[in-house]
Amino acid sequence: MMNEITTPAQPVPVRKRIAYSTHQLGSNLLWNAFNTVAVYYYVTELHVSGAILSASLIAYGLINAVLNLLAGHISDRTNTRWGRRLPFIIGGALPFCVTFYFIFAPPALGPQGLLIYFLVLTFIFDLCFTITALNFGSLFPEMYQEKRTRLYVGALLQLFAILGLMVGVALSKSLGQTLGWQTMALVFAGIGVVSLYVSVYGSFENPAYREQSFSFREAVTSTFRNPRFIPYVVANFLIQFSTTLFTTVSAFYTKYVVSLNALENTLFLGSIFIVAIPMSFLWARIATRISTIRAAMISTLLYLLITLAFLFETNSTSVIITGAFLGIPIAGFLVLLNILLADVIDYDAELTGRRREGMYLGMNGFIVRLGLSLQYAVMAIFFVVSGYDEHLKEQHANTILGFRILLGGLPIGFLLIAIVMLRSYQSRLKPTQIMIEPAIMPTD
Repeated sequence: MMNEITTPAQPVPVRKRIAYSTHQLGSNLLWNAFNTVAVYYYVTELHVSGAILSASLIAYGLINAVLNLLAGHISDRTNTRWGRRLPFIIGGALPFCVTFYFIFAPPALGPQGLLIYFLVLTFIFDLCFTITALNFGSLFPEMYQEKRTRLYVGALLQLFAILGLMVGVALSKSLGQTLGWQTMALVFAGIGVVSLYVSVYGSFENPAYREQSFSFREAVTSTFRNPRFIPYVVANFLIQFSTTLFTTVSAFYTKYVVSLNALENTLFLGSIFIVAIPMSFLWARIATRISTIRAAMISTLLYLLITLAFLFETNSTSVIITGAFLGIPIAGFLVLLNILLADVIDYDAELTGRRREGMYLGMNGFIVRLGLSLQYAVMAIFFVVSGYDEHLKEQHANTILGFRILLGGLPIGFLLIAIVMLRSYQSRLKPTQIMIEPAIMPTD
């Protein structure tokens, strides 16, 4: 039953761990397909102005950042017979998937009409994604509090996340161009519906955590009083900005800088996630040996060094090889950043006596979405300054150089600051807090 209660002291059956983890497949598939090809599709296929579209998305990102924060607070304060999180998940999953389909099935409108249509549907899509993903994510720290079990389930989550990323990023462009954008969206939306509702089977809540939460003001101030949250969220903001910028810019990079055909583009993006799948379990094992925070710093440094190659790529083979190497640190981000946030939430529970996953995921989402607005601002400036023309098949030399800098140069400064913030997070831990507890073996 979806409202089955399993206390944290009881081992969770493997089938339920796997079922819960499947939500990452659907949510990552749709979200990353959107980030990878939505702007590309509207700019290059429908000829909507890239500068105007990117500028419009800045305001949208700011609004949705606030909604992210409010969604987390409302989730914490909800108390129904079905729990705090499950009603939002069940109600939000279907419109999330349906809206994705209609983004890629626009009616016959002019450029201005298409711009308005895109912004309205993107707002609905992102709001439903926030409601669904935030509440699924809020269940994770509550359901799995023992350290090794959390790392094990965290690796399972990222296995499905990587599958979603691989299909959403690597196949969305090629499938859109070969099968048609509407068909691609229909298939992806169907996968999303199935995976999200299968995940409900593996989800549960502990009624002991449904006590009345703080007021909104108290919740915000208490969150920032947690000394581990600020260094974590700043580092996460900078890492997410860098990786999201990669997914958006790579579609343009492989069209104008180093041209890849459909197969080569699939190999480039697919190799990232083929490498990342086994690496996600390796990063979980590394974290048990050297601590999660040290592993996170190593993965950030690796990403910084590998992404430099995009400044100099000249042929499709080297681009594909660079993509494969990127799979190593990206797997680290996917596993380790979620575990770090869960640890931050546990520490807050020690300080306040309340579990406030919703506020922490909402605040984290709020700050990360500001990064999305920053990305759109960077893209809008780039489209204007570089002389990008959406009607040209080959861009000017300045535009090509700009794409190189966006992918291989700009992230360097952000990632260096991220490493400093992760080091600051580490300085707030006691030596005993990086020890791993005895394992609870999976049962079925």
